[in-house]
Amino acid sequence: MKQSHVIGLAVAAVIAVGGAMAVSLSGSDSSTPSSTARVFPALAGKINDVASLTVARKDESITVARKGDAWVVPAKHDYPAAFDKVRRTLLELADLRPLEQKTSSPALFAALELEDLSQADAKSTLVTLKDANGGEILAAYVGKQRFGRGASGDATYVRRANSNETWLAKGRAQPEKGVINWLDKNLADVARERVSAITVVHADGSKVEAARDKATDKNFTLKNPVPAGKKVKSEWDINNLASPFERLELEDVRPLSEILVVAGGPYAEVATFDGQITRADLVEADGQTWVKLSARHVEPVAALSEEEKKEGKLKSADDVKKDVETFNARVATWAYRLPDWKTDNLRKKLSDLVEEDKKGS
Repeated sequence: MKQSHVIGLAVAAVIAVGGAMAVSLSGSDSSTPSSTARVFPALAGKINDVASLTVARKDESITVARKGDAWVVPAKHDYPAAFDKVRRTLLELADLRPLEQKTSSPALFAALELEDLSQADAKSTLVTLKDANGGEILAAYVGKQRFGRGASGDATYVRRANSNETWLAKGRAQPEKGVINWLDKNLADVARERVSAITVVHADGSKVEAARDKATDKNFTLKNPVPAGKKVKSEWDINNLASPFERLELEDVRPLSEILVVAGGPYAEVATFDGQITRADLVEADGQTWVKLSARHVEPVAALSEEEKKEGKLKSADDVKKDVETFNARVATWAYRLPDWKTDNLRKKLSDLVEEDKKGS
């Protein structure tokens, strides 16, 4: 677990422990809780002992786990997990405060979405936290949410597993659905303002190229000769070529070893004025398009003015080199499936960018 991750959880845990030390909600005499009580009072002090978090629903079970100094998603080949979601889930559970004790009748649990998962059509969510030795720290059902009612604000129905004691608790606890949403989805963010040129190369060797001379130029220019009788559809189409790596997030991931990246295959590259070239090699596998990502640093072709540096959000050579090194270390062994509109940008053809010039006909 990365040191910054430990500190982030520990600070919050200390705050939570202060309100939880003297209170236990293990007995039925807790129907009138104090304002500093916690539904799961022991969790705050053990939050940094959590080594795995499993979110189970009727139709899925998702586990994220600590591996060395990182959180990973085992079902996705130990790809890095989104630590902010792990942290938020743990802290939301640790900070739930009892508002009102509710039904203890199992027949009524379904109405609160707190029924056992073994029940037909169960809508409950079971969250299980374990330590590094596999010991259970917490197993609890998280049910319906109640939003913004009165001074108590948002609230959540909860129940410990193997207990009939249910609570309406102050706070929100909404573990993410879908294994992909537990991944660290961020891949790259090459701002369009930095981009100097785009090259899209197809399997047959044909290319689409667009560029601009200065970072202060508003629009990109298509470098391909426009066929006779045709014209560029719109400036927007050409400018949009520059954005495939801006705020880029994955939609799925698999080990790079599972796909075959062929030399001479289709790829797209985006070059920046400050010397970063980001590349995506496209591979068709299992009926889907996957990409191999990489980056490299080159010396800028020309010296940049201060205005260009400012307008283009350009970085220093040292920062670009560091970004390239970090990026390559993160993506080197993985193949990614990207949002369709991002993938479409990486394989644009000239025919996608031009149309019939009716004025010239």
